Amino acid sequence: MNLNCAILHADGEVVRKLEEYIGKVPFLSLCGTYDNPLEALKDYYEMKVEIYFIGICASEEGGVGGMDFSRMLSLPTRVIFVADTDLYAAECFRLDALDYLAGDFDFSVFLQAVSKATRWFAFQLAPVMEKEKKTDVDLPQALYVRTDSRIMKLMFKEIRYIEALGDYVKIYTQTDARSIMILCSMKCMEERLPEEEFIRVHRSFIVCKNCIDTISANNVVVDGKEIPIGNAYREQVKRYVARLSVL
Repeated sequence: MNLNCAILHADGEVVRKLEEYIGKVPFLSLCGTYDNPLEALKDYYEMKVEIYFIGICASEEGGVGGMDFSRMLSLPTRVIFVADTDLYAAECFRLDALDYLAGDFDFSVFLQAVSKATRWFAFQLAPVMEKEKKTDVDLPQALYVRTDSRIMKLMFKEIRYIEALGDYVKIYTQTDARSIMILCSMKCMEERLPEEEFIRVHRSFIVCKNCIDTISANNVVVDGKEIPIGNAYREQVKRYVARLSVL
């Protein structure tokens, strides 16, 4: 595994140290060094950076600082913060930092941090464990639902998203302007839908992955409707996003 990395730090001595350490690690490739967050952000959208080493200093007030910059990055990019004190550690980990290097850290500490990155990316790329090998013929392609005293065949590919409503669920499709309401729990519905095509993003919402138009920190948008991401489902949404090929 080879991981592209970049450095954003205003201290030249720290930058040289990071460059030296990166050069010693065969699975790291340095693709940029910056002391200006805005310049780094401009290039970030043109490069595939998996690990960002970001400096934190007390003089960040009044501009775009390292923590501000980290909030602009998206998965699968992970951040390792570098600071001369552990004062900011708690706040950085609240920003989902991969690690935090403080003070005069040595190469062994650096290596431990980047090793976490390899484990994280390896986990994201690992194939989902096979439950059972099934052919396409064996896989169900539709649900049969009871609605309005009739049984209706509903193809998976027609479903846009599903919303919980008490003891019922409302199924929104691309072929019917109206939603289809059936007596069913979200748990039962989630178990019946193929996990490679659908994802539960909230206790009240399951969405078709191919129908998601945009994804932000707190919601996904399907057909113009903003659907919230629940805290209990945030990690699985992150894992889904991490597997996307984002330019």
